[in-house]
Amino acid sequence: MLDAAQLTEIKTPPIRHNVWVSEILILARVRLRETDLPVVADYYFEVDKRHSQSEGSYGLSVWRDTKDPESFLVAYEYADLAAADRGLVAISEVRYLAETELIDFKPAHVLRVRVHGRDGKRLSQTPQSASLSMSVRVADPGYGPELLEELGRVFDELQLITGHLGSVYGTNDGLDEEVIGIATWIGPDALKKSLPRKAGASTLELYTRFF
Repeated sequence: MLDAAQLTEIKTPPIRHNVWVSEILILARVRLRETDLPVVADYYFEVDKRHSQSEGSYGLSVWRDTKDPESFLVAYEYADLAAADRGLVAISEVRYLAETELIDFKPAHVLRVRVHGRDGKRLSQTPQSASLSMSVRVADPGYGPELLEELGRVFDELQLITGHLGSVYGTNDGLDEEVIGIATWIGPDALKKSLPRKAGASTLELYTRFF
């Protein structure tokens, strides 16, 4: 007979690379003027409060593009699709109020990611000093699984780099061939050491944590 510890281990298996899990990651790219940032900070504080009260919502984080200070990436983390729906409903009212106060509001570009692998800290668990690198690649039709496996191997190697905090990757919920990979780092120096030296590194999107 299995003891309590063994039963717990069976019910909550660790997440491993290349094993699809139910988690959903919603990424929103938004453009914000510097003059709007005080309103935005208050908005995300309220969103975070409401978001945390929604069942299955793991957290949110906001990241600022290192090359374009008016470009931001907002990441919402959920246990599954149902949790994502609940979380977005929970923040819909405060989102509408904030949008009406912004000087030059533009709709966000939203990407829903089905998580296939994750390790280390969640995006929302990283410190304020954290940096983030993200890649979005599209495989030839039918070759999405191979690209996922390749990214999993890359992320296994990233864990060996000093300053690595965590990583998450998966596919666009509407396009299996589009593969999204995100890695977080203790700071800009660690992120810089992780960047490949060969051509293609410029395809990575680089961010620092804003909220």
